[in-house]
Amino acid sequence: MNHGPLESLLTIGLILGLMGGVVLVFRLLIRRPVGVSRSDPPSVRTVAAFTGHDADFFADDDETRPYVGLRLFRMLCDGLVARYVDIKNRGTIQFAQRAECALGEQRYTLVLEWLESRWLVSVEWAAQTRAERRHLALTHEVYSPDDSPELRRLLTALDEWLHSHPGISDVCWYRKEDWIAENTSDPSAAPIRA
Repeated sequence: MNHGPLESLLTIGLILGLMGGVVLVFRLLIRRPVGVSRSDPPSVRTVAAFTGHDADFFADDDETRPYVGLRLFRMLCDGLVARYVDIKNRGTIQFAQRAECALGEQRYTLVLEWLESRWLVSVEWAAQTRAERRHLALTHEVYSPDDSPELRRLLTALDEWLHSHPGISDVCWYRKEDWIAENTSDPSAAPIRA
């Protein structure tokens, strides 16, 4: 069956229109949530890198699965609970441990990873709405939380625990945007600069 040039042109136009529609819908689904960015608030750092090679930190890990730091993360979360941070939805994701920290109405995501023989713990914006959770699931993009007394309280509690544990050393804090850009030239001993 022969199609004329007009029918071929219409078919190509329809296909291109459908492709454009799919791209448009996908972009609407994954656009960045309003009010979040990759930049930490001024004077705040939300990424801590530290060393800790205590065998106890790896005691519950399974070599056949890509999970690491199960016991260290449990100890970290228990330390935060002792400092009045409510921990919810604790779980394992590939190559990392994740929990939700609640301080009053504010929620934050806490992530612990093992990266190039160092531990990395970060405090991130927590997706709340269905659209934000969908965005996070589709893109795996992480953002910095907004500045607030609750964020500073969480960072202070985390910093206190990291410095109090005898198996942890060399704690350095970085701004999230610097860490994402692999710029580690400006570490800080504390998460909040006066």
